[in-house]
Amino acid sequence: PKPAAPEKLPSGLRYPYSTIDNTQDFLKFTIFKYKRSGVITRDSNSLKADLIGNIILPIPASLADSNNADWGQSNMNFMQAAGVQLGSDMMEGKMEDAGKGVNSMVAKLKGNPLVKQYFAAQAVNSIAGNIGVDQVTARQSGQVINPNMELLFKGPALRTFTYQFKFTPRFQKEAQTVRTIIKAFKRSMAPEGSGQAMLKTPKVFEIQYLGKAQDYLNRIKLCALKSCGVNYTGDGTWATYNDGAPISMTMDLSFTELTPVYAEDYKGYNDSSDGVGF
Repeated sequence: PKPAAPEKLPSGLRYPYSTIDNTQDFLKFTIFKYKRSGVITRDSNSLKADLIGNIILPIPASLADSNNADWGQSNMNFMQAAGVQLGSDMMEGKMEDAGKGVNSMVAKLKGNPLVKQYFAAQAVNSIAGNIGVDQVTARQSGQVINPNMELLFKGPALRTFTYQFKFTPRFQKEAQTVRTIIKAFKRSMAPEGSGQAMLKTPKVFEIQYLGKAQDYLNRIKLCALKSCGVNYTGDGTWATYNDGAPISMTMDLSFTELTPVYAEDYKGYNDSSDGVGF
């Protein structure tokens, strides 16, 4: 296979193509090679290796973040709870307690009509299927086995960030820079290894705010670029400059963080260095 073109980005990739100063707010995208440092990753910063370059773009018209946690409904009836306790006693070698638990469970189950209906429904399901235990118990006794329903924490959730940038280059150098910026995002999200047995993970992105507003905005962990969409008719019609550069383009980017956010990632409430946190 042919060798890839040089990876390093040209310096000064920014839009608009003017001097960056502290009176304006920008987004800085820094691109790194991806590396693995272990089977389990506790800090996303450990996943970045060589610096490829950075791109500076203006704060988009829509800027938002959303934090989520994965909680799910969980049920455990009295027979399942007893089985868990029995298994726990056996695993801990408490055979005497396990025996007492079995005797106690049998005593509770003996003669209980709900239990009979429960096992009757299980038997029918093994033959015909599609008959719920609660259907049987509700029809026969007007009762259902208490599921002891709870909402339980299942794990953290990875966050996604989407941005839309509009480019209306005013002169040739700015149009050429926009072209390079679009190519840089597209190339960095592509894997390496065409025609080889294994593919290399694409580049990863560090996203930071520049400007005074950063003290009041969220922080973002290392991200993967999952989608990049470009519309070359940003104003709804095809129009170009004399050299063929489109006069208006929009670019939509969707990033997902590589690792979840944990409480330990936040600094103290009197520390504004992480803005509103993550």
